[in-house]
Amino acid sequence: MAPNLKIIHLVCACLFLGNVIVSGVWALLAERTRNHAIIQFSNRMVLITDAMFTLVGAVGVVWTGHGMALHLGGEASHPWIQWSYGLLSFSGLIWLLVLVPIQLKQYTLLRASDTVGEEYWRLSRIWQAAGALATVLPLPIVYLMVTKPA
Repeated sequence: MAPNLKIIHLVCACLFLGNVIVSGVWALLAERTRNHAIIQFSNRMVLITDAMFTLVGAVGVVWTGHGMALHLGGEASHPWIQWSYGLLSFSGLIWLLVLVPIQLKQYTLLRASDTVGEEYWRLSRIWQAAGALATVLPLPIVYLMVTKPA
């Protein structure tokens, strides 16, 4: 296995996990202020950093991980790789089907008004719960990636 592929994989994993974790903290702290301008800024930054770091990191992790899995005989030959694919896929589906649409709706709501309305707060509760799940799901992958259990 090429050491450069492993380095790229680790960098992408750091970008992905780091941004996933920081985005939730960033949004939570902004919302605690209950200040429209701060929440709007946070929402916009989460959308931008999701594209820059979460998406780029996720694509990089999948691309390099798949390349390394092929070198190890493919995902079918190692249950830990199958689990990693499953956990990352589930997290990605939550991100694509729940989190991003909510963030875009919140963005629209915040731009349409100078107050933070009840619809925003309802969406925020869903975003926080789904986001927590989408954040926790990839964490066991780090363990699997390092220990490579049989």
